[in-house]
Amino acid sequence: MDKAGLEERARSLIEDLLHTTPVFLVDFSVRGSRGSHAVDVFVESDDSLGVDRLAQLSREIGFVMDTQDVMPGPYTLNVSSPGADRSLQIPRQYRKHLGRDLRVHYRKDDQSMTEICGRLLDADDSAIQIQRQTGKINIKFEDILWAKVQLPW
Repeated sequence: MDKAGLEERARSLIEDLLHTTPVFLVDFSVRGSRGSHAVDVFVESDDSLGVDRLAQLSREIGFVMDTQDVMPGPYTLNVSSPGADRSLQIPRQYRKHLGRDLRVHYRKDDQSMTEICGRLLDADDSAIQIQRQTGKINIKFEDILWAKVQLPW
């Protein structure tokens, strides 16, 4: 199976495992080559996501991947939360950060790029709303190049 096939199969199994939980898959990748793959899984939760829950998820994901024989040969599994330095990827993440300050790099209607900072007021499946000093702005997800939560310190 090629790398894309491995990623698709592993992603599907992980999403099925998480489907009935408040935990959701944010990002996923398979690096390396046969016998030395590294599988990176980034998850978030609508609830709190502590170290104990991440360790439990790592065991559960590893068990499913091993019993389904997803990876050819040995592999390393890394399960973690995305952390503050990673860009927000999916609408569900944005909803979790309502009320926080974001830095958003996006494409304007004229196709030029710009960046703003402001408070995240709203997020649905199609757009976010940011409050900045000069007023509110709506940005479609398809126009966002990256967005990061701004830490208060």
